[in-house]
Amino acid sequence: MKRLLPTMLGLASATFISLAGAAQATGDEKLAAALPDAVRTAGKLNFAISLAYPPMEYNDAGSTELKGFDIDLAKAVAERLGLTAEFQNVEFPQLIPQVVTGRSDMIITAFSDKVERQTQLDFIDYFKTGNVFYSSVDHEAEIKTEADLCGKTVAVATGTSWVTWAEELGKSICPPGKLITVIQIPTQAEHIMQIRQGRAQASVIGLEGLLDLMKQEPGKFYQIGDVGDVNYYGIAFAKANGELRDAVHATLDALKADGTYTQILDRYGLKEAGVEEFKINGATK
Repeated sequence: MKRLLPTMLGLASATFISLAGAAQATGDEKLAAALPDAVRTAGKLNFAISLAYPPMEYNDAGSTELKGFDIDLAKAVAERLGLTAEFQNVEFPQLIPQVVTGRSDMIITAFSDKVERQTQLDFIDYFKTGNVFYSSVDHEAEIKTEADLCGKTVAVATGTSWVTWAEELGKSICPPGKLITVIQIPTQAEHIMQIRQGRAQASVIGLEGLLDLMKQEPGKFYQIGDVGDVNYYGIAFAKANGELRDAVHATLDALKADGTYTQILDRYGLKEAGVEEFKINGATK
């Protein structure tokens, strides 16, 4: 769960910042031959992103240097195709208009493949995500599974789909008089404070967010139960851009075959979120 977004958007204008990526390199000639002529002539791939969502795409305070799994994967795709990667940072609601009007070639920014979005876009699913409960390790002895959260308090980001997910899960696994109490609080930092102060016993986060948290603060947090509501982030293309989609799909396969994809996942502690196959329009809901 990244941000809530209307799935059918008008072609509104967007203000964006162009941020140069990797320098152009000699790529795989066979893969590059599959590119549309206009892209090959331009010598670059324009990626639409929406900052900031670590560990997927972000920059450090006071810096304009882009970092994150999506950024590194985009640069690797462009380099393999012998192209330069450029990034346009736009507001999240402007991502679809940015691509369908041709101002960017594709979206790569923790953007979920959803059936309703497939009416406007084609997706290459490249990253597994989902919802997870987590807590600080001092709760590990008493809270091992989701059922152990019955009667407990869980802090959840205000206004997100995680709120409904946690409430509905509690209703499905807990006795009527011992449901999960969900409190809505804006930020992850505040959720952790609530847990440490004893006002909540757990929180909810996206899989990649928890993996990043455990990488940044090793030994302090743990996952409760399994990943729920599993879904996939997709690289998104305008429907008319099937030739570019197929070229990028073949390039991702090559990056996976030679280990580059796994190396980038490992760089950000995201190995668990890797996919076995890069499916096109794999979402069924």
